[in-house]
Amino acid sequence: MRHVFLLLWICILASTKRTEGRSLMAHLMRQAGNLKHGLELAARVGDIGSHKNDVAFTAVTSSGTTYSSSRTIAFNRLLLNHGNAYSTSNYRFTAPSEGLYVFSWSLALLKGSRYNGNVHLIRNGSAYQSTNCANTYQQCGSTVAMWLGKNNQVWIQTRSSNVYVYGTYSSFSGWKTHW
Repeated sequence: MRHVFLLLWICILASTKRTEGRSLMAHLMRQAGNLKHGLELAARVGDIGSHKNDVAFTAVTSSGTTYSSSRTIAFNRLLLNHGNAYSTSNYRFTAPSEGLYVFSWSLALLKGSRYNGNVHLIRNGSAYQSTNCANTYQQCGSTVAMWLGKNNQVWIQTRSSNVYVYGTYSSFSGWKTHW
């Protein structure tokens, strides 16, 4: 911290026109006040420029399963879990910090007149986005961005019965953006 102040002090002196006595001191005091304010703001934000809250995951289903209504889809095989925010015990993502996140999911459906891919992306118990898919061999899904608070949870849940998720071809992914 002292090195930052010293470096800025030297830069200010080098770039400031030579002035007499108090006007130079007043100018330097204003610059020091501005610097102090900037450092206080940076300390409040905390992780600007760091990667301590980086998070990304991709989970897939390990086998084909038929689900009834209001069931959480078991994306139980992790391909990536950077930051350990996705749980294979409850199939939920828990935000480690506040911020803007992106989620994407894709369900592979089995052909058959009684199967569908009607699901919700759930945020803290409420539907945020939904998909509605027919009963043929196809991929069905969506991608959304949302603001999450620390410890908010996101998961995929069925919204009707006879949702068949074809194993290993269905996935759920998410990551925190940095802007």
